[in-house]
Amino acid sequence: MNGTARAGDQVSLAGDVHVVTLVRQGMLTEIHLNMAGFQGIGQTTDNLYIGTGSQKFSNLAQPLTDVPAFCRVQGVSKPSTDSNILFEAWLPASTWNGKFLSAGEGGYVGTIGYAAIALNLQKGYATVSTDTGHLASDTFWAIGHPQRAKDYLYRAKHLVTVATKGLIRAYYGRSASRNYFQSCSNGGRQALIEIQRYTDDFDGLIVGAPWNFQSHSNAGFVWDAQALSAPGAAIRPAQLPAITAAALAACDGNDGLVDGLITDPLSCKFNPDVLLCAGAETDSCLTAAQLTALKKIYAGPKNPRTGEQIFPPPYPGSELTWYRFTEPKPFALADDFFRYFVFKDANWDPKKRPINFDTDVALADSPQNGVVNAMDPDLSKFVGRGGKFLLYEGWSDTSIPPDRAIQYYKDVVAKLGTQKAKDSVRLFMVPGMAHCSAGEAHGTFDSLKVLEQWVENKKPPGEIVVSRINEGKVVRTRRLCQYPLVATYKGTGSTDDAANFVCKASAK
Repeated sequence: MNGTARAGDQVSLAGDVHVVTLVRQGMLTEIHLNMAGFQGIGQTTDNLYIGTGSQKFSNLAQPLTDVPAFCRVQGVSKPSTDSNILFEAWLPASTWNGKFLSAGEGGYVGTIGYAAIALNLQKGYATVSTDTGHLASDTFWAIGHPQRAKDYLYRAKHLVTVATKGLIRAYYGRSASRNYFQSCSNGGRQALIEIQRYTDDFDGLIVGAPWNFQSHSNAGFVWDAQALSAPGAAIRPAQLPAITAAALAACDGNDGLVDGLITDPLSCKFNPDVLLCAGAETDSCLTAAQLTALKKIYAGPKNPRTGEQIFPPPYPGSELTWYRFTEPKPFALADDFFRYFVFKDANWDPKKRPINFDTDVALADSPQNGVVNAMDPDLSKFVGRGGKFLLYEGWSDTSIPPDRAIQYYKDVVAKLGTQKAKDSVRLFMVPGMAHCSAGEAHGTFDSLKVLEQWVENKKPPGEIVVSRINEGKVVRTRRLCQYPLVATYKGTGSTDDAANFVCKASAK
């Protein structure tokens, strides 16, 4: 039926999305709904201070300023009797640019990403985020709740996207002109799930460092932890700069310029034996046991029976981002993955029952668990409707080492063919970039603007210029090249000017 829901009313949607709460925002007093299945019930919430000016949001470290007036829609989707997918859609009242931009969510989620949707709102987009069906405070949410696991793994983001598109039509009286998605890590996995399973949801997606091979990446985290837990093998954080310095000494100049970054890690031949202490251990050297652990990390996890590489290792030069792996215990996400998704045993203790890199990885890949991954390279339906996605990864990412994104890109190209893939997917590798953060990179770039130019103006990105900003001024620009090309210094001119670099094939 057609109808009007006043701010503060609780309304029901037909289909999988059942409850939406429309909350009064500033001057907004009612929302005209033109979607079948709406009916007023009446409920209000007031757990955030939102509106115009400087406001306080939960999950933000400090007040967020310059937030435009908007309609806040709180909803819950219940695709199963055990589902409870919370989401919030924020719709600009008068500053809407006509587009929808969905946020993504990191890790195992469990909370709405207020920081991300607030930033999207500032840029004029209608936006949404979800807790994907569980609360972070509920430690054992996946054990004994297969439907909740499905919600997190693939269902929640799609249902919330469909609901938000309906809310946009109802609120503005028209659909968004473009539907975009932007995120990184688990959000990157969500993006690939959308591209692979729900090809009509988005026109363009920004896919950063996708955590799309969870079953194997978590084995990689445990591999590193086991290497560092051997007697005397723990590498101290204070030793990481010395390891990076040795790697830079070996490979920094491979791109024709010594600038503190390994621009082309594929060409790097680094022998860590140069770090062996001549005497006692110091911050500048490693003991034999530490060196063994370092080499094991550089080698990456392998199946002890077949010798097959389970997951790619980090590259030399990335060691400054190893802070979370320099303790002899599993990275928390990996620990939780095997406990809740694979073994489904809240009492599993990785010390008493260590991971078996043959049988346990096979168990993680089994049909009942393999849904955690987003590996399908057949994107023909998405490509067929003109969809685009910009894939990026940092060469210094140690949470999801860069070869994973590269391999997925190669798989897509092999499946679609070079030209079709070129029309719809571009991969850019960023020197010095850590996991979903700039790290030691030469600068940053507006990935959303690049994507919009591609989708809306048919201007595909061939090269991207990154900028380093210092006190509001651009102090350096560098060139990013479409994989597999590498930005190489011409040999003359300022090294802070992208014009003095050219894209060339790797020297590997």
